[in-house]
Amino acid sequence: MKKIAIIVGHSAASGGAANAKNGMTEYLFNDQLAQRIAPKLKNKGHEVLIVYRDCTYTDLPFKVNDTGSDVAVSLHCNAYNAAVSGSEVLYYKYSKTSPRLAELIQKEVVAALDLPDRGLRPVDKSHAGKKGDRGGYLCAKTKMPCVIVEPFFIDNDNDLSTAMNKMDQLSEAIAKGIAEYVD
Repeated sequence: MKKIAIIVGHSAASGGAANAKNGMTEYLFNDQLAQRIAPKLKNKGHEVLIVYRDCTYTDLPFKVNDTGSDVAVSLHCNAYNAAVSGSEVLYYKYSKTSPRLAELIQKEVVAALDLPDRGLRPVDKSHAGKKGDRGGYLCAKTKMPCVIVEPFFIDNDNDLSTAMNKMDQLSEAIAKGIAEYVD
């Protein structure tokens, strides 16, 4: 049995990117997604902790570290110009273990959503919680393998519709990628 931290990106107070048409935010979508991933991993015999950001971003890695988890997966959604589409997973570029976790999750997410494969994206901590930090600080400061899943572009109506309609498949895909890594 492994302990898995599922981090819900952003917070109720700061919802992250949003879809202009229906108002869905990263936080609202990913809270629902985390609630669907957790039982799938528990059914595989793992302990799952859903981590909410009720602290500053710079304190988040330490909160995650305090869980004693074996892996951490942060759930987010991309946004750019309402036209870009696709799935990607980010990992700390100096990690020796996170790229494999990212690869396994990305493979499953792309198969589940059938959106363009934007690949794996290495990130670093050079922006350290400032504008331009795509999660490098979180991934660098956690003690366990940590990735950031960006399964679709929330500002793209078609991507959001696909993700909403396939939320069960998406949650299963993420759970499967995590389980394959830890088992």
